[in-house]
Amino acid sequence: MRLLGCLFLAGWAAAAAPSASGDHKAGAELLRKLPLRFEQDAQGRWTAHGPAFAMRFDETATSLRLADRAVRLTFVRSNSQAAFAPSAPLRTKTNYFVGKQYRAATGYSRLCRRGIYPGIDVAYYGDGERLEYDFELHPGANPGLIRMRFEGADGIRVNEKGDIVLKLGASEIVQRAPSVYQKNVAGEVAGVESRYRWLDHGEIGVALGAYDRTQPLIIDPAVMYALYLTSTNASAGVSVSVDSQGLVYLGGYTYSSDFPIGSNGYELFPTASDRNAWIWQLNPFASDPNDQLLYSTYFGGNLDTNLTSMAVDNNGLVYFGGTTIASNLPTTSGAFSTGLSNTNATNEGFVAVIDTTQAGTAGLTYCTYYAGSQITQINSVATMGGKIYATGYVNSNDLPLAGNSFQAMQSFGYDAFVAEFDPAQSGTASLVFASYLGGYSTDVGNSIAADSNGLIYVAGMTLSTDFPTTSNAYQPVFVGGGDAFLAQIDPVAGVINYCTYLGGSGADVATNVIVEAPGRVAVAGYTSSTDFPVTANAAQPANGGAAQKVSTNDAFVTELNLAAQSRATMLVYSSYYGGSDDEITYGFSRDPSGRYFLCGYTLSQNLPVTGGAINPTSVGQNIDGFLAVLDPAAGLAYGSYITSAGYQIAYGVAADSNGNAYVVGQTTSNVFGGSPPKPDSAGTFDVFFTVVSVGSSASSSLTLDRGRIQVFGPGPVAGPSSGTPRPKRRAADRR
Repeated sequence: MRLLGCLFLAGWAAAAAPSASGDHKAGAELLRKLPLRFEQDAQGRWTAHGPAFAMRFDETATSLRLADRAVRLTFVRSNSQAAFAPSAPLRTKTNYFVGKQYRAATGYSRLCRRGIYPGIDVAYYGDGERLEYDFELHPGANPGLIRMRFEGADGIRVNEKGDIVLKLGASEIVQRAPSVYQKNVAGEVAGVESRYRWLDHGEIGVALGAYDRTQPLIIDPAVMYALYLTSTNASAGVSVSVDSQGLVYLGGYTYSSDFPIGSNGYELFPTASDRNAWIWQLNPFASDPNDQLLYSTYFGGNLDTNLTSMAVDNNGLVYFGGTTIASNLPTTSGAFSTGLSNTNATNEGFVAVIDTTQAGTAGLTYCTYYAGSQITQINSVATMGGKIYATGYVNSNDLPLAGNSFQAMQSFGYDAFVAEFDPAQSGTASLVFASYLGGYSTDVGNSIAADSNGLIYVAGMTLSTDFPTTSNAYQPVFVGGGDAFLAQIDPVAGVINYCTYLGGSGADVATNVIVEAPGRVAVAGYTSSTDFPVTANAAQPANGGAAQKVSTNDAFVTELNLAAQSRATMLVYSSYYGGSDDEITYGFSRDPSGRYFLCGYTLSQNLPVTGGAINPTSVGQNIDGFLAVLDPAAGLAYGSYITSAGYQIAYGVAADSNGNAYVVGQTTSNVFGGSPPKPDSAGTFDVFFTVVSVGSSASSSLTLDRGRIQVFGPGPVAGPSSGTPRPKRRAADRR
């Protein structure tokens, strides 16, 4: 069992940073991000230093000095003979010259004390802004032995969230409430009751409810990394991807001319005063902050350009698409179309490829317009084998088609479409395949994917009762209110191999599709249906508004086996996720263990959350983001608000094999408290990006997460025709 803690000192470090501009601030920022150095002083005592603090570790306490204040953290009745054991030596020594005396001290990035209580170790680590510590409990250890005492604060209290709050003058140190959950015998993930408890003499312990000591436990989540991309006008992050090397790609749009862009991008300055796309490639866990941002660029033209979707491969190539009304988009020599198809200022689609290993103009390897004579909206792109796949909707009957197209325009409104581009081809040959997909009424393609066999998967929503479902469909007949749909297409043969409705008697919208293996597909979206098809192992078997007998949108996840021999075995997994008000799903991902990651926004005050939630309750009671992890084998593995004052929307999520969720979105406020602080901005929305560890499903340790101790000083698709509504105001906000 590990009990995690973190003394977050950003408020003090920032106060001590030089007030001058330029290199002084950059230098201070670098100091705060360097790994914390643990070393022995001339008397053999272990110490650590930061830009505005110093620490000393001895047999009785951890002493922390912040400017003119000092705080001591004591582990009461701990073993004073527990030895210090440093690890992870740093490459450079610290050199001391005092008078005529010279001493060189070896630095370490980790310091451990073994056996401070029976079966319990404590390990320290961190950087220039924080000291983190883990209690590591071996099998059979008693967490009730842990007793903490804080000395030196002006006051101490437990707030309404169960956090410990230490007052130091005009600042506060906040130590988050403990939390823990585990997988029980039945394989279900369940929260374990946990809280701080006041003991005699001002001591604080940790109280746990009943838990199964014989079963493995899931590691509680923690914010591992967070940043804001702030500018003087509104910006949003709408897409995030992670490649096999752990590099992260962010994409979105901005109205600002001062959005933070590096020096190696294709386009370093915006070409319009309106909306431009932007792309970042970063390594959030690089030890040197200067190595974190690897590539960044604007992308746009003389009028609005909106990035709606992005995909990456493992060669540093970014495939992206969206809509534009710019007449001078930077099309390449091999483009399918180099100019606008209409002149009536309506959206046209575009797809593009950027090679992040190439700086400047060499980085843009393919860019083309794609549209008919009226509105063409690209909602989603995917890549496989170097090709680009796109879907969206169009309301003109002259969309360029190619290959074995299987359908012409079917309705007088909007039809979905699917297109495949090969950047290795040139000109009109680069459009390998394109076809309409729809019925007599409105049809919208919201997400696209491709498998290793070259088959294309499209998910979206339809109002058509004659949508081209196949005889092997899970749900061949339209149910009502608008249904989600899923189609598998063979572009070489020009046929629909599989197509099904998905939904109940309310409105159902699929916003995402993931191919798990050829023929095995997961779809996510949102539904107002109370009779949406669910499986017996659903994390949430009923719509969150059903108890109040109201029609609200809940998120859903559905996994289908398209190769199943019968409809009864085709539905592998399906579940709702939501509270008694609306949830709208934007982002969807899956980790290698088969857990599904969802994000979006919620209006519910009773969103299902787990014991380790970053935000267990709504703070501003406005529009909040959410992050959820559904495990078909174990139920709701993780659920949390992403909340603060104002508005938050989570647009994209990606998952890795270590149980980390990479989330991007937009916010009007400081979502992560003091870690890091959100700079003031004149913009309505700023981009947020965070990495949240929600734990591996194979974890075998019990974790009590006290979280971060912080020091506080004095959408992507526009318009309802996409099937994705804009966030609604709460009733209280409409006054």
